[in-house]
Amino acid sequence: MTPGTLMLVRHGESVANARSLFTGVLDVGLTPSGIRDCGLAGSRLRHLGFRPDALITSELVRGWRTAELICEEIGFPGTIERDWHLNERNYGALSGLSKAQVRIEHGAERFRFWRRSYAGRPPPLPERTLALWRTLSPFDRLPAEALTATESPQDVVERIRPWWYQMLTPRLFDGEDVLVVAHGNSLRALCAVIDDLDDEELSALNLPNARPLRYRFAVGADTSTGATHRAGTESLADGGTGADADPGQSSTARRSNPPLAAETRGGEYLDPEAARREAALIAAQGGT
Repeated sequence: MTPGTLMLVRHGESVANARSLFTGVLDVGLTPSGIRDCGLAGSRLRHLGFRPDALITSELVRGWRTAELICEEIGFPGTIERDWHLNERNYGALSGLSKAQVRIEHGAERFRFWRRSYAGRPPPLPERTLALWRTLSPFDRLPAEALTATESPQDVVERIRPWWYQMLTPRLFDGEDVLVVAHGNSLRALCAVIDDLDDEELSALNLPNARPLRYRFAVGADTSTGATHRAGTESLADGGTGADADPGQSSTARRSNPPLAAETRGGEYLDPEAARREAALIAAQGGT
């Protein structure tokens, strides 16, 4: 069976994006411009004829609201699935602060380390703040591990990796077309796993808002991405369930599969020129 297609869409512009704040797990909504762009993304998918078998998004409002708006455009008849593994990176004590002000106060080198270094964790949330946020939506109904005190890009990759192997690849192997609507850093982490990005490649990767990115896959391809998939599936085949496996998952979600590799490393934007321009603007501002 030919593997299904994976379509990735970063949420539309949020009110925090518009103000250039460290947003992370803060649950903010979309701007009017962001709402419009979500509709345009959905229209682009509809004209392409892309009708996913599954639509998965995060637990944060800007993620699932984007998914809803796209659903309305493409006429998706199914249920939107929400999964906290797709939530945005937690920027810890930087959450809600102006990026420009943080850069001024702490200097360009520290700013870049916190924002883009693979292992760069910002200062953590105070314990009382973390405890308070866990009582607020959506974290009041999620496991404690869904909200840590701070996260680096590496932490997000390690959060996403088992989810990719256990939850997403089995559906693609079954020929399902899947639309994932999430966030800049959780989608960058997913791309890092799919494309086997090194630290520098991940640091340089910027994903524009509301620009669909398509991945098509081949089975058994001997590529770097295939090697990454082999490494993950071998651990499952040896009887393990992955780093953060849910013991209640079905055997289908934990099965071993042959190598799965992207036909085009980095995927293909449906609007490549516009995506390139917007990604360059994000890079000029310091990155996603």
